[in-house]
Amino acid sequence: MVEAAREPRLRRSWPQRFLITFNCILIATCVLGASAVGYSYYRFGNIPRLQLGDILADEAPGDPQNFLLVGSDTRAFVEGGDDAEYFGDEGDSGGQRADTMILVRVDPRAQTAAMVSFPRDLIVTVAGTGQRTRLNEAFQGGPPRLIETIQLNFNIPVHHYVQVDFEGFQGLVDAVGGIDLYLPAPVRDRDANGNNVSGLDINQTGCVTLDGFQALSYVRSRHYEEFVDGRWRPDPTADVGRVQRQQKFIRQAVSEALAKGLTNPKKLADLIGVTENNLSFDEELDPRDILALGRRFQTLEPGAFQQFTLPTRMGRLGAREGVLFLDEERADEVLDVFRGVVTSEEVVQPSAVTVRVLNGSGRTGEAADAREALSAVGFNVSGSDDAGTTFAATTIRYASGERGKAELLAQHLPTPATLQEDAKLESVDVVLITGSDFTGILPTPRPVGAPPAAGAPPAVEAPPGGAPAAPQPEDPVEPRC
Repeated sequence: MVEAAREPRLRRSWPQRFLITFNCILIATCVLGASAVGYSYYRFGNIPRLQLGDILADEAPGDPQNFLLVGSDTRAFVEGGDDAEYFGDEGDSGGQRADTMILVRVDPRAQTAAMVSFPRDLIVTVAGTGQRTRLNEAFQGGPPRLIETIQLNFNIPVHHYVQVDFEGFQGLVDAVGGIDLYLPAPVRDRDANGNNVSGLDINQTGCVTLDGFQALSYVRSRHYEEFVDGRWRPDPTADVGRVQRQQKFIRQAVSEALAKGLTNPKKLADLIGVTENNLSFDEELDPRDILALGRRFQTLEPGAFQQFTLPTRMGRLGAREGVLFLDEERADEVLDVFRGVVTSEEVVQPSAVTVRVLNGSGRTGEAADAREALSAVGFNVSGSDDAGTTFAATTIRYASGERGKAELLAQHLPTPATLQEDAKLESVDVVLITGSDFTGILPTPRPVGAPPAAGAPPAVEAPPGGAPAAPQPEDPVEPRC
């Protein structure tokens, strides 16, 4: 029996083999991607969701949203050792309060973000009670009461709510491998009795990678000191300085998280899984929305994340001293950003200006003194150092598009400064370089158009084309870690 001849098998061409291989890889990628998204949903499903009813404001897809970020000071995780020394236990804390309250406004279309901190010692009327007391005590009534209190006192919509406790904060920082922060000088925490209350004690300078414990002590420190010019200098701005440090840390942490690929569903889910028992969201917050938001902000430029501080004044309420009262007349300018009345770019006030101070006169302690004075005014001061050379005229160098911030800073100088644009500035908005003519910082700005101190020459602009008006210092800006 003659066997039937077989049909010759067609040989696939190289382009055909490549196409088949490519399709297989594409299918595998899609399957893996779907698995990662499914895994992220699983992780998100394990996070406690807060039932907040109808107190959260509604927003249309793509519209700006306000996220209320709350750090709880619960000590439930404390079991002894260093945690007990620096945090105390639940008996010491007297119950759970809000240690940190920050409202972040995110505009997905403009790819900008702004944040304002609410000091925990700010006096408000607590929603549902009519009681006048500190804001952090409103949190004892639970997240709904805190949200309603903020909306009642500040007329600001809250669209989403995120809460994390001390242990969760440490876990998040450690899970991303630490956060790099620039420290121009050694820092520590020491109260009037010499006690280190928060555990902050860092001797390294420059770009320092903070682990979870160090990061938490940095943002919690209430008795912050820096070692400058041979002595420890306390932060004279108290809670305002604490707020500015928290905002600086958050801005750096967000930038690093995006740079480390945490917009990937699996990486984000793994990160959240580390702290799923110490983190809670409102029930309306969807993982897809978070991932989409992260992708929009994949490269977050420093100038796109504005920082604001509420203008306050210190006072007394009954037997309580050292509490804060809102300066309502000045605060509306800031609050209007979060109400959607104006954009963050339209508001120029000291707390929205990140400034670094360099000593260009050679006088001992001048940069540190200027830093303290600027912080007291409300500027967000990001460090001080020597300029590396001598300047005859005080100079303000500003990042591209930040001339308005340079002019605001110049209004707080008794004598005029040379204004100089510097396209290389990234980590700060402006750099103040004190010159031989520097005479200090004015607590209130000179009115626009008002002349400087008697006999002082007018302010000048640097020569066109970016040519320097004075010798350039060796380290003119805070390095971007």
